[in-house]
Amino acid sequence: MRFFLIPFLVSLMAVLTACNSEDDNYSGVGKLIADRNKMRYQLAEETGNNKGKTEASNQSIDSVSKDASERLARKKELLTNGLDEKQIVIVDSSSGEPLGQGVAYVNQKGEIIKIKLSN
Repeated sequence: MRFFLIPFLVSLMAVLTACNSEDDNYSGVGKLIADRNKMRYQLAEETGNNKGKTEASNQSIDSVSKDASERLARKKELLTNGLDEKQIVIVDSSSGEPLGQGVAYVNQKGEIIKIKLSN
């Protein structure tokens, strides 16, 4: 009986020492989680206090989403229509000096859809 007890105790000690070293590696995780949760609660309280400010920001978000939808509609138009490329030169109206060059993408109606400037 003693013969089996000694190897069992030695292996038990080895397992316990291995467990202790793993616990040391994760000892700060609980504190990090607690700090993160505190910050979440603080941010939730601050956003709750700023509900009056969010109405103004919602209006700006609506205008941004409207601009994005207009851009998407333009991109669809670029993809679906057969566009003509026309070389353009941008000229200052007062002095007549050329300011830049590029390509204008014109749809079948003759409307400029997009202007791409070149260096």
